Amino acid sequence: MKTVRTAIGSVGVFALLGACLCPIAAQAQHTHGHARITTQQARAVALKRYHGRVEGPVKLENEEGAWQYSVLVRSGKILREVMVSAKTGKIATVEVTSEAEEQREARADAAKARHGGKSPAHHRHKP
Repeated sequence: MKTVRTAIGSVGVFALLGACLCPIAAQAQHTHGHARITTQQARAVALKRYHGRVEGPVKLENEEGAWQYSVLVRSGKILREVMVSAKTGKIATVEVTSEAEEQREARADAAKARHGGKSPAHHRHKP
């Protein structure tokens, strides 16, 4: 009888572990509401064109009405921001950038979000 309990207990632990890990695996392949491709697919597209390593998280951004993944790829000393269309999976734009420029953009985006989608300069109080 003790053997049966151990076997049942082990099955229960594996079932619980599987239930906990499945959302994590699903999240890695999850497409966002505006995207037809996953974050991992966008990453693969960028790395296929520009060999190197991805720096930081892959972000889904709305660039002038088009949803695109921003993938930062470092190839040696060159850092590129590769924009991959979330709809088609094709590279939309590529620009050589720097860590400082990316930080400036992040601060500007955060300020814009705090001011209801408008840049802080446009959010002046009228007398």
